Amino acid sequence: MTQAATLPAFAAQAVKKALHDIPMNATVGVQITDVGVGWATGQAPDTAPFRNHLGTIHAGVQFLLAEAVSGAAFAGAFAAQLAGAVPLIEKLETHYVNRAVGDLTARAEAADPAGIAAAHAEFAADGKARLIVNVTVQDGEGKDVMRAVAHWYLRARPQAK
Repeated sequence: MTQAATLPAFAAQAVKKALHDIPMNATVGVQITDVGVGWATGQAPDTAPFRNHLGTIHAGVQFLLAEAVSGAAFAGAFAAQLAGAVPLIEKLETHYVNRAVGDLTARAEAADPAGIAAAHAEFAADGKARLIVNVTVQDGEGKDVMRAVAHWYLRARPQAK
């Protein structure tokens, strides 16, 4: 994953706070650990209340982590536009590839980092834009346990009259 494009510290902190303030993320312990322009990393702890009938980390925790880290990557790509816009996830395609054992980590990156500039132009012209974000979730053993593709949409807030 290329992590060359960084955000100013205040913007990265704002993105992290917004995602940490979502009650469900807080409930399962999802944390965004780093965020830049179109990429992010995160983690979630292995805790007994969130294990499944097999004793491994429940798919719901993996899903929440993937959604949150993809949202952070999306927000990082549109940090300058977020004050006047609403980000929405349209779809999260998930593929669980292994049982999850131990603490989870996740990495998300815009599927086409070069397309971020085009998405900015689309938002400036039409007040809406879309971006696809790829996510990989790994467990405490370092193996991939979930792969996801998040489809995000940004629309301008209606202007007050």
